[in-house]
Amino acid sequence: MMDMYNEDAELIFSVGRRFLTGNGVEQDISKARQMLSQAASLGHPRAQQPLDTIEESSANPNNEEHVCDPLTEMLEYNKRFVAEKQYEQYATSKYPDRKIAIVTCMDTRLVTLLPAALGIRNGDVKIIKNAGGTITNPFDSTVRSLLVAIYELGVNEIMVIGHTGCGVQGMDGTEMLNLMRKRGIDEEHISLMKHCGIDLESWLHGFDDTKEAVLETVDLVKNHPLVPKDVVVKGYIMDSTTGELNACS
Repeated sequence: MMDMYNEDAELIFSVGRRFLTGNGVEQDISKARQMLSQAASLGHPRAQQPLDTIEESSANPNNEEHVCDPLTEMLEYNKRFVAEKQYEQYATSKYPDRKIAIVTCMDTRLVTLLPAALGIRNGDVKIIKNAGGTITNPFDSTVRSLLVAIYELGVNEIMVIGHTGCGVQGMDGTEMLNLMRKRGIDEEHISLMKHCGIDLESWLHGFDDTKEAVLETVDLVKNHPLVPKDVVVKGYIMDSTTGELNACS
């Protein structure tokens, strides 16, 4: 298997998967087969498995649900991944070779793009993700992870990377609570948390300006009482399309 593949293959694979699952587009198995085949020919390492699933489903028309189930697809791919010992190319230790930790967003656009745009390989850095890639509480799980990275794993530099078009930007806490109610969350549970002193609207609220949010996180980490002063902390914003990284100042 190729370590690197044509950058176009990721986009073609993504679109092919959408046609396969009907995610955001009308399901079209023929188009899915065509695009996944093209991604496979360009060397995309995950394109062959859904292609095999399509062929299996074509041989068994009563198994259409199997094609549409992304979780089943992932689990089946995992079995093949292990059986073919594809993991060997990713072998490394728990210690980041570049001694860098990255705090960034969980956005799907960055899953492959961010490491590719920064030339990061397995074992190079510690990547800590959350919604928005920012820190609002000095004692939340992200800060805990950073402290582990610093004291246990040798990290001496931290990059806070926001990105363009972030879904957390402009997120409304009140609207989030309304969505919870629509999904069946009992009003009693929401009220109970408020009575316990938790400001849910504020907790669920996003940020208005990405650059400002990144700089606030940088300041929080730099001045955290448990973070050593010799740890370098810098903020950046990545273009969600091109991967271009720009420093915040």
